[in-house]
Amino acid sequence: MSAGTFDRGGKYQADSGRVYRCRPQVETRLLTVKGKVNRYSSSPLTPGIGSLSLTTSRRSLGIAPRTVYIRFTETPGGDVEDYEGPSSRLKVVVFLLNVFTSYEVGAPGRYLGVNCVIDSKQSETLR
Repeated sequence: MSAGTFDRGGKYQADSGRVYRCRPQVETRLLTVKGKVNRYSSSPLTPGIGSLSLTTSRRSLGIAPRTVYIRFTETPGGDVEDYEGPSSRLKVVVFLLNVFTSYEVGAPGRYLGVNCVIDSKQSETLR
């Protein structure tokens, strides 16, 4: 999604257990699949490490965060339809490994108040 505001208080917990500050768009936390909400880590930030960029490519150096691609299964309404149509694939960062693990490909969910399905998953990578 590219139309929302940014949250300066985001926290991403890497597979290593380190907790990084990040600046996700507010709506990133609105993904819910099988009752599991895409929430921030409740652990404190790991001291002495920088922020994590959530927009890195898989070829960038450093951590590329874990993501899921979702696909709307109904026609979005309101502000959503202005920039995303039905069957659009959207990339959403998942902040916690246990939440990522619980999100299964094909599982139904909701994002921005619209029904969706997990289309694919991409694990965290480190280069």
